[in-house]
Amino acid sequence: MTKRFANENFPPEIQEKAERMNTDESKVPFYELPGLPVSDHISGSEFQTRIRSRIIAAFEKYMYGIVPPRCEELVFETTSEGMAFNGLALRREVDIICRHNGMERILHMLTYLPCNAGKKVPVFFGLNFKGNHGITHDPGVTFHAFERYAPVNPDSRRQADDRLDESGRGGVAGRWDVENVLKRGYAVATICYFDIYPDVPAGFEKSIMRMYYTPEQWNSPERDTGAISAWVWGIQRGLDYLETVPEIDSQKIAVHGHSRLGKTALWAGAVDQRIALTVSNCSGTCGAKLCHRHFGEDFEWIHYWNSHWFRTDFEQYICRDLEFPIDQHMLMAAIAPRLLYVASGSLDEYADPRGEFEAAVAASPAWRISGGSGIGTTTFPECGKLVGSEIGYYLRRGEHDFTPENWKVLMDFADTRLK
Repeated sequence: MTKRFANENFPPEIQEKAERMNTDESKVPFYELPGLPVSDHISGSEFQTRIRSRIIAAFEKYMYGIVPPRCEELVFETTSEGMAFNGLALRREVDIICRHNGMERILHMLTYLPCNAGKKVPVFFGLNFKGNHGITHDPGVTFHAFERYAPVNPDSRRQADDRLDESGRGGVAGRWDVENVLKRGYAVATICYFDIYPDVPAGFEKSIMRMYYTPEQWNSPERDTGAISAWVWGIQRGLDYLETVPEIDSQKIAVHGHSRLGKTALWAGAVDQRIALTVSNCSGTCGAKLCHRHFGEDFEWIHYWNSHWFRTDFEQYICRDLEFPIDQHMLMAAIAPRLLYVASGSLDEYADPRGEFEAAVAASPAWRISGGSGIGTTTFPECGKLVGSEIGYYLRRGEHDFTPENWKVLMDFADTRLK
């Protein structure tokens, strides 16, 4: 048997957790999904007024926890403005100053607005992993100096603070494809997720959650939230700002995310109806993948490395994935009848592409009761073929990544539905 994660030097007890994950399709046991509370007797309006809130409450109770309310004071301060990409766009940087309970946190937002659009434009807004300067080679983007968190385990990058220093400008530009997005007539907006909640076990003290929780509450077995809900809170403050931008059509805001930020995008799309299009890319476990389908990353593995993402009592379902009372098709359903787009990588086995697709299939009745068709197929597509209607699904040939290919297909989907 090939050792999983052979490039990482895990101690035996951690390697055992890795080996318990199933990546053999023939070993997926029979499973039944928790029922989606829709039927021919339920209207789309009834789903919105009664059932959607029940779904959100269930994910608050069992997985992500609550998203804190808007802060007491919110100030938008433009810090720089200038032309970018040879006149293609206006670059605008804004500090979103959040004050609550006598404390302050600042979220640094970078926006690009296409020039000569002649009308309000839709926007793709997503949190980034590495720092705003990492998404583009544009020298005008401010590098915000930071103090790097020490590694929890020097032998593993799984809890590492791997933000880019100033020399890493443009280091993940391929994942954002900013110029091509602008050329297609979309604005671009981003905030580094470390501004909201530093993605390390010790991140609480410098997070927005410090404005709402004491250290004792945060470290308590009764903690009723986690970092994913903090990142959703940050997305909502970004939405608050984008609604004020005269060049942006606030009815056409797309929120996207890759990997753990794809999980975040899905939770944001469920709880905030200002989001017209929710985009999940390779979000996997606790994102788009069905947990009742025993394939790929499981609760044990994800919780071991990232327990700060969830409410504390999520841990009771470790090694009990099949007993979890809800599943991710329900989270997707809470986005209906707005647009949803799910993308997977064919070689990204731990995110379980088939499980992500089947979640979209199982969520589709929530769109059908409003006159749509959802994903509109039950046949797992071949690589390179976009399928779906109000729910789009795309399987890219390759591994865990967000590439220019992904952007092209995503914009093809958005062009016909969002513009």
